[in-house]
Amino acid sequence: MSTIKVDDIQSRQSTDDAISLASDSSVSLKHSASAKLTTTATGVSITGACSATSVTATSVEDSKGNLRSIPNRNESSAYTLVAADAGKCITADDGVTVPANVFAAGDLVTIINNAGSDKTITQGSGLTMRDTGNDGATGNVSVKTYSMSTLLFISTTLCYFSTTNKA
Repeated sequence: MSTIKVDDIQSRQSTDDAISLASDSSVSLKHSASAKLTTTATGVSITGACSATSVTATSVEDSKGNLRSIPNRNESSAYTLVAADAGKCITADDGVTVPANVFAAGDLVTIINNAGSDKTITQGSGLTMRDTGNDGATGNVSVKTYSMSTLLFISTTLCYFSTTNKA
C-alpha cells in the first residue's frame, strides 16, 4: 500500500488551498481559501449556509434541547419568569409574573395553570401585556384551572397574551 503525505491540496487554476489536512487528522474543505466544512473529533463544523434537498436525522437539537420537544419547567410556588424560560412551557401551581426587559422580540413562553383553582398572570412593571382575546386590553389576567396561556414578545416591553380559558 502506498502513502502520499500532503498538508494542502490546490486546484491548478488557483493559488488558494482547496483542502487542508491538519496534524490532528482534521480536514477542511475550503472556498476561496476560507474553511467551509471542517471535521472535528465529534463530527463536522460548517461555516456559512448549508443547503440540501433531503436530510435524515434521528434528532435535531439546539442549546435548549430537542427541537421536536418543548422543555418543561415545573414551579410549585409563585414564580417570576426569567430569560431562560424563552421557548419553554412553565407549569405553575401558583401565579406567574411576567417582567419587562427580560425577553427579546420573538421569544415565546407557554404557561400552564396546573393548580386546582384560578390563578393570575401578572403584568410586570414597565411591561405592556396585550390580551388578544379582549381587544388588546392590558394588565393582569386571571386564568382558570388547567388552562394554557402563551406569551409572544414583540419587544422587551411588549408581549401579546393568548389563553384557552380566562377566569
